[in-house]
Amino acid sequence: MELRVDFAILENNPELVYFDSASTTLVPKIAVNAVNDFLTHTVASARRGAHSMATRGATAVENARKTMANFLNSDTSQVSFQKSIPSAIASFAFGYNWHYNNKDTIVIAENEEHSVLVALQRVAQILNLKIKIIPINENGTLEIETLADLIDKKTGIVAVGTTTVGWGINNPVHVISKIAHEYEAVVLSDISRSIAFSTKSPEQEGVDIAVFSGNVGLMGPPGLAVQWIERTLGTYHIPGILGGSSVANVQSTEFELALLPDKFESGIINVPAIVGLDAALNYLEELYAKSMQTHMKNISTHLRKRLSAIPEVVMLNNTNEETTIFGFYLGSDDEISCHDIALFLDESGIAVRSGLLCAHPLVKKVASEGIIQISLHAYNTLEEIDRITDSLEIIAKDLV
Repeated sequence: MELRVDFAILENNPELVYFDSASTTLVPKIAVNAVNDFLTHTVASARRGAHSMATRGATAVENARKTMANFLNSDTSQVSFQKSIPSAIASFAFGYNWHYNNKDTIVIAENEEHSVLVALQRVAQILNLKIKIIPINENGTLEIETLADLIDKKTGIVAVGTTTVGWGINNPVHVISKIAHEYEAVVLSDISRSIAFSTKSPEQEGVDIAVFSGNVGLMGPPGLAVQWIERTLGTYHIPGILGGSSVANVQSTEFELALLPDKFESGIINVPAIVGLDAALNYLEELYAKSMQTHMKNISTHLRKRLSAIPEVVMLNNTNEETTIFGFYLGSDDEISCHDIALFLDESGIAVRSGLLCAHPLVKKVASEGIIQISLHAYNTLEEIDRITDSLEIIAKDLV
């Protein structure tokens, strides 16, 4: 699957090998052109005027919402566009009815990124809530047997993402959801690292509210997050952050909520990025039709084989055959800095993620200074896999 011609950044940088898609996925020309066309001919924000430009902006947003809903196998009323994952989580958690059944606890998986972990920590600080952590074992998998001691009738929100950063492990979200629902707890899941590659919808996973970045996996422009919410919960929930078009009939001392999904979209939404995401989703659907899943499996298998053949490479996960994320370090934890490795690779035109991956408690369990993360997408090739692993063999031989 040769896709470099579809990405201007790869055409303009012929030697670039990009392996950081789990952080920011490259944006195809079709999405870039859609954003440029919108900014050239429309510009106006959605729901802010009756003139023709504003109407076109509103239509563009609703078209994108329909595309996203179809992608998630859901209804448009369940999909809202957000400024970021942390702001979406904060708005939901602050608006959650903690007084119902005297809820006072948030349970968070230890392998969550800061976007989830810190956002909920701050909510707990302000609302004086308790936080409990679902621990991981030495293999990076969640210790499900601890849930009996962690989730109870006081639990309000359980946060567990679908795929672990660095490890690429698929968490048993469906199992955790069943236990959480027995205690009427809401399950919140960051599905950013799985949404482009999984065939399961949030509803199939038993999730009540899912959040994800438009530019991770989905190939949309940076600066946009998306929220999906279960129908009943979405109907009755009142967001903690309101304003702009999320409210109606505002008076000096009171307001009414807008209808779904508008009530979840406070302030000015990022319409250019939404338009770009719409185009990117259509492009992604074309890749599925061209056997993208088979291609991803082939390059993932090849990368796992090549990395496993380098004695100095310590891989964090070598069991998930479907993963697109590979985390590792060379030698012992403090033998060579992950950032030095990343810089050596960058000199050869190879881009990888290095460091604590915005998941400090998780990564520090195995490497105090951080790890290397290789994350794949459809534009990567077998030849690129060979190029990075050949370079790693040289680094390991000369520096470890």
